[in-house]
Amino acid sequence: MSSSIAALEGEGLRAREALGAEVRAGFERAGYAPVAAPVLQPADIFLDMSGEDIRRRMYVFADPGGNELCLRPELTIPVCRRYLESEGGPQRLCSLGAAYRYQKRGSAKLTEFTQAGVECLGTEDAEGADAEVIALAARALADAGLKNYEIETGDLALFDALVDALDLPPGWRARLKRHFWRPDYFRELLGELAAGGVRDEAGDRAALISAIAGLDEESARNVIEDVLKLAGIAPVGGRTVGEVAERLLEQAELAASSVPREAAKLISDFLAVSGTPAESIARIAKLTKAAGVSLEAAIARFERRLDLIGKAGLDLSQAHFATGFGRNMAYYTGFVFEFRVAALGEDAMICGGGRYDRLLSALGASVPVPAVGCAVGIERLLMALNREAGK
Repeated sequence: MSSSIAALEGEGLRAREALGAEVRAGFERAGYAPVAAPVLQPADIFLDMSGEDIRRRMYVFADPGGNELCLRPELTIPVCRRYLESEGGPQRLCSLGAAYRYQKRGSAKLTEFTQAGVECLGTEDAEGADAEVIALAARALADAGLKNYEIETGDLALFDALVDALDLPPGWRARLKRHFWRPDYFRELLGELAAGGVRDEAGDRAALISAIAGLDEESARNVIEDVLKLAGIAPVGGRTVGEVAERLLEQAELAASSVPREAAKLISDFLAVSGTPAESIARIAKLTKAAGVSLEAAIARFERRLDLIGKAGLDLSQAHFATGFGRNMAYYTGFVFEFRVAALGEDAMICGGGRYDRLLSALGASVPVPAVGCAVGIERLLMALNREAGK
């Protein structure tokens, strides 16, 4: 256990409660209504929507009725579920509460930690809402007294726009976008893309891929799941049998397609772009124009957001932007950001958030609900404040 966490656990509970209340009070003053959500949540929602790292660390169990539940690992999904119980429409909601993720023995991270967050739901002006939320996050940190931090940003919508504009087989286009937030597997896809297709497989795996190549998706998925179950293959690394089946189905589809090398190079060059937001978007505009690819609409939205963030009082001239930055949650769809204090090591990320326009539909909304939000880690913020104070 790190010395910072040990010191934090020894600190009075009142200090953490007071800081959390202070952060939420700032959100309320900005017009966000407080809302509470149950600690116990349906596990399947988080298993479907969260990143693999979070899935592996969730507390999942069955109740006496056989329902699979979990302790909430974060607050965004629970608050969005509460929103769906309301009359809908534009709402600004804030929350404060505990979240739970398993940590290995000796980890510097907490198993139970506190988040204070905001969710801006149903607002049609996406760039305006993005600017509002990141500026509100910066204000919360400043009001708490934090002076030194770094800002990391990204925009998944730019990558989606690039993939849509390229001459790619539909299978490649869908999978690249779907797996952007899975760094390890995404790197595999990029490697295969650069090589001109899916690498040759050997043995039983190759035979299975070959056998399903001509089947429709439902039939192929049924064959794969039956084979895996008969072989007694259990979920590994947080993946279900269905997800393993999906991976093999992807490989069968992609093995039958080819990708223009020019498209593969442009994607590689695009994902190498990083720097300040203003520098990066200028490089992206130049890169895509030279390749004869139009991202004008997505670039215009990026530039408008950047302008609105500045007008909201947050200077991003020293912030870092990377085209490959997407955070580790499956539900993000556009602008993403993190506030980081590097001196905290693996606890460096003290606030993070972004846009998640498809989440509410996945949770059951009858119409699409534009959404953006963020969460402040109260214990990490307290550690950062203590470090600045020399404690």
